[in-house]
Amino acid sequence: MKTKTQANLKLIFLALAILLLNATPALSQTANTADALLGKFKPPDHRIRDVAFSPDAKLVAASYGFSDEGGITIWNVADRSVVATLLFGTKDAVSVPRITFSEDGKLFVAATGDGDVIVWTVGQWRSKKTILQHRGAPKDLTCSRTFLGLTSEDVALIYNLKTAEVVVLATKTTDVDSYNGISFTPDEKIVAVTGRRGTWLWDVETRKQLATWEAKSFGFFGRLSPTGTHLIAGGGPVFGKKSVQIWNVKDRKLLYELTDFRGGLFSIAISHSGNLFALAGGDYSDSGDLSLWGVDDGREIGFTSFGESPIHGLDFSPDDSMLAAGSEDGYVLLYAVDRLTGAVIKKQDSLLCGEIVLDGNRAFIRSLTKVPLPMRDFGYPWKLDIINSDAVAAFNGLPIVLQDWFIESTAGADRARIKEFRLLLEDRTRGNSERLVFGYTQNPGWDEGFIAKLYGDGRFVAASTTGKCLAYGSLEDLKTDLPTVRNRLISKGLIAIPRDPLVLGTDHYG
Repeated sequence: MKTKTQANLKLIFLALAILLLNATPALSQTANTADALLGKFKPPDHRIRDVAFSPDAKLVAASYGFSDEGGITIWNVADRSVVATLLFGTKDAVSVPRITFSEDGKLFVAATGDGDVIVWTVGQWRSKKTILQHRGAPKDLTCSRTFLGLTSEDVALIYNLKTAEVVVLATKTTDVDSYNGISFTPDEKIVAVTGRRGTWLWDVETRKQLATWEAKSFGFFGRLSPTGTHLIAGGGPVFGKKSVQIWNVKDRKLLYELTDFRGGLFSIAISHSGNLFALAGGDYSDSGDLSLWGVDDGREIGFTSFGESPIHGLDFSPDDSMLAAGSEDGYVLLYAVDRLTGAVIKKQDSLLCGEIVLDGNRAFIRSLTKVPLPMRDFGYPWKLDIINSDAVAAFNGLPIVLQDWFIESTAGADRARIKEFRLLLEDRTRGNSERLVFGYTQNPGWDEGFIAKLYGDGRFVAASTTGKCLAYGSLEDLKTDLPTVRNRLISKGLIAIPRDPLVLGTDHYG
């Protein structure tokens, strides 16, 4: 139940927001014209885990499900018809984190959440064979001509598709062990395994370890390029360190390390040519992220986003013309690789209120003040780099409203490009440093709060916690002034708001 103090705060805020001065119509939102999305497939479960093309590019498959039941759907790429639905809706239904086709296209393989590996003959979908059981939560699955490779939280192994021989390369010995990637060189003589503690190369025939080095995967992925010349390992959670390392396999040399990512990194695919790689991830409140990179130079080529949930699972078509991606919003997405170029540019549909701050020769617009954030942190809820910094560099520390502006998004950040803005303080009163800030924030729902900031010249700005302008103008027009508002806030109990969360010991607060 809301407290009397909270109710009073909102009444005061509403009094300020009655007069929306100098409001402008909402701006339309349009994406950049080079739309790379070719089409979407919809499976019966939205929790997509992995995707795979058949070697002839006629089929595309998706697996889904987490801790409970899931399954697999396979489509005909040409007419988008469902070719087969496996496991889903049966007594054998289970989550399926990893899938792949064999290199010759004759077999389809799935690793389930129970740690089993199941094989189907392509085209004979009613019969299946379980070749491995209870091998741990699967992290990677790959097929060469002769071998199947599997890594999980517990083990890294290879399975001979002709003889059914199982060779265990490594097993978990400590709590920090985990094996997250496995792949073969084109001649099948060497297999690479990545994990949290490094990367290992084994000779497939002798089963001897050839090399090990510090290419850590941070718990998500690691793969050899199809040419066998590069190894790319990395990943990262939504909140925490992200890193993608590109290694020269022959020299065991780190070529590039990429760390500038704004969302989680959960999946990788390397093109069959070995020249490109794609990364996928995102977060659970904004979008699924997909970026395309050059292997030789570690340069970002293109970026796109989809939906409001992360992307899991990536696969290039055999000719590298298409890229399949599995969105947790419930779609398998097909992209044209040659159209994945540049940033995503969107004209914004709302005004943005914030203050300008400078860092060297770069200008940013950020939230009007710090607020309580999830996990009980206290800080600025948002900050945007301004591409055309010269336009606002003279207004350091001052509030502005972006009236006509765009967001240009890459894998690393959203950046603002300003076409039209307005300064919200009068020139003659910029030297007055007096400020009064109030608002309300809660969690869950921290991004739905508001901030009101009053300045010494009698101007005010009110915005949502995410920066959307709610009101701005002059207190004089509202028949009041700064001392009057300050005294009212104190008399109505602002000073009595508790500093601690309403539910102590948790991340819920008001």
